[in-house]
Amino acid sequence: MSSPQTFHLTRYFSILSFLLIVIAGSAVGLAVQHQTSRQVTDMAHRHNEAMSQVFVNELWPHFSAFVAGSSGRSATELRAAAKTLGLQAKTSALMMNSDIIKVKVYNRDGLTVFSTDASQIGENKRDNPGFIGALAAHATSALTHRNQFDSFEGARADVDVLASYVPIRDGGQIPGVVELYQDVTPFIQNLHQVLLKVMLVGAVVMFLLYLMQLMVVRYAQNILRRQEAALLESNRELDARVEDRTYELAAINSQLEDEVLERRGAEARLVHLAHHDTLTGLPNRLQFTEQLQRSVSKAERNRHQLAVLFIDLDRFKDINDTLGHAVGDELLIEVARRLTGQLRNGDLLARLGGDEFVCILENIQSPQDASRVADKLTARIAEPLSIRDHDLGISASIGISLYPADGVDAGNLVRAADTAMYQAKKHGRNAYHFYTPEMTQYAQERAQLERLLRHAIENNELDVHYQIKMAVTDSTSPSGVEALARWNSPELGSVSPVLFIPVAEETGFIIALGEWVLRTACRQMAAWRASGVDVPCISVNLSVRQLEHADIVEVVRSALDESGLPPDALELEITESVIMNVGDAIGALKRLRELGVRLAVDDFGTGYSSLAYLTLLPIKTLKIDRSFVTGIGDNRGDESIIQAVIGMARSLGLSTVAEGVETEQQLAFLRHAGCDEIQGYFFGKPQPPDEFLDSWCEAESADKHLRQLRQGSHLRLAPVQ
Repeated sequence: MSSPQTFHLTRYFSILSFLLIVIAGSAVGLAVQHQTSRQVTDMAHRHNEAMSQVFVNELWPHFSAFVAGSSGRSATELRAAAKTLGLQAKTSALMMNSDIIKVKVYNRDGLTVFSTDASQIGENKRDNPGFIGALAAHATSALTHRNQFDSFEGARADVDVLASYVPIRDGGQIPGVVELYQDVTPFIQNLHQVLLKVMLVGAVVMFLLYLMQLMVVRYAQNILRRQEAALLESNRELDARVEDRTYELAAINSQLEDEVLERRGAEARLVHLAHHDTLTGLPNRLQFTEQLQRSVSKAERNRHQLAVLFIDLDRFKDINDTLGHAVGDELLIEVARRLTGQLRNGDLLARLGGDEFVCILENIQSPQDASRVADKLTARIAEPLSIRDHDLGISASIGISLYPADGVDAGNLVRAADTAMYQAKKHGRNAYHFYTPEMTQYAQERAQLERLLRHAIENNELDVHYQIKMAVTDSTSPSGVEALARWNSPELGSVSPVLFIPVAEETGFIIALGEWVLRTACRQMAAWRASGVDVPCISVNLSVRQLEHADIVEVVRSALDESGLPPDALELEITESVIMNVGDAIGALKRLRELGVRLAVDDFGTGYSSLAYLTLLPIKTLKIDRSFVTGIGDNRGDESIIQAVIGMARSLGLSTVAEGVETEQQLAFLRHAGCDEIQGYFFGKPQPPDEFLDSWCEAESADKHLRQLRQGSHLRLAPVQ
């Protein structure tokens, strides 16, 4: 038997009254806050308009020509121009005793041509509603709270700022927009204090009224409760027993249901985690292996072909290292999405780990089917993408193996596709390659070379050999030396740099190798000088990977400090590919040049670069590649290129060095063409330090002897060879 329903007058009244009081108080508070905030904003806006007029009256003559000529200029040029005109100091002096804490000036294109915070110069606000309104002659303002704000006087914390976009009127024209930031923190704080007092007083009054009404209602409620108690007493015990039993049964049933659901969910999660990649959601290596085994069995039964595509992203490690793992993870997710969109519903795409993906194409009719899919995948991956304001370019190398031609089990098919992928990378990346049996031998040899190279430094297998450079004018005299890495492996014997340097570049080992060569060369140069042998300069090659590292300047500085070698005795050689492939190559080279070291462009003419870079790079020397020197006497085109490079270098105030000189005919041509220095087997091969020192001393003695003969006879002698 159910008990009679009780109307809880006190409860309903207290809740309803409280809600009405809260709603009324909130409405009044919001209205007061809105009105006062609007008054503060209007007042600050008028102040900003007045200060903008002061800015225009006082400083626009200094800004007008600068703003008019700002279109098309870079942020660096704008900062330099603003600094030259002293705009920062003039603006700070004008606004110093006002509430204005930042000033920005935009041209009509929305480009930030000036800001008291120089880091914001160059930003584009053409789509900003405030800028658009000001350009249409309507001043607009916005009140915001900033946790951190850079002002004239430095960084400020927890400030309320009113930003106003105000048109700059110059006669009947609006040549630009000025944005003023006013610190309204004191007004806002005062506003909050006033509102707090008003709300506290109102809350106290409302609460007292609420208590008085509640006392009256509670008195009436007590009368009703006494009447209700008599009716409920007879049913209370029975209802309590029924309720307790029902609660126990419901609790037991709910517990059982929760346990079942939790176990099912845990099992499903474990199954999913065991078979899927947590980052991309793609099948993982385990599920891929199981599926490939099933696909091979199915293809064997139906006598169909299938293809395995091994996909590896090109230079993903560079992106991951320079931009961070968060950007790398988002890139992998986007690549997975792009790849999935190019496959059939029945095809399987899996992520094996890192930047490696693999795909199973079932029931293909011919290898051309796999080719078409690989073409689509490489093209889709190569499309531009932007992640966290970074415009990225990515490509992929794909290796393809076929069942049953390249293997009849899952393991062999995957290994064959992996081997073919490395062959695609070897042939320039952003391509695909089918597996051939010859690739297995190459892959084994390359893996062995990579494994042995990683331990070459610690096992003292590497040496630095030195090749002499000769200055050529009327005579030849030793002018410098180039340091070159050599590897003598206990297992492989003498390994050519043509073989191990590319492997070092691809694996990233070139960073450690290059630093070791640099430090060894600097120490050797310092030792020669300490023993009284005056070698003017030593050249060391600098790779793309080394220049990409942010600490390259510190590495060079440390090598110089450690050896005691003066900076002008060190020359760093870079190739054209370094200039074109490193984002801030010019900035990095300028920082190196500020150390005092010399810079040279190696293998000039063999790569692709803009000649405009030569006027921007802080280089001193161009090295003419040996491929042009070899053609002297046989190829007029090579000779013309050499003459053009020497003439261009001379006009730019650069010296020239010719590599690979092996014959007297080549030497005679280069001397006649005006080349400054010669390097090659004609004067000496790369040699260990002791042998090189003997060759240097012999060349230096021969040069001194020739000078003495000339001074004694006053005759023009033939050059010493």
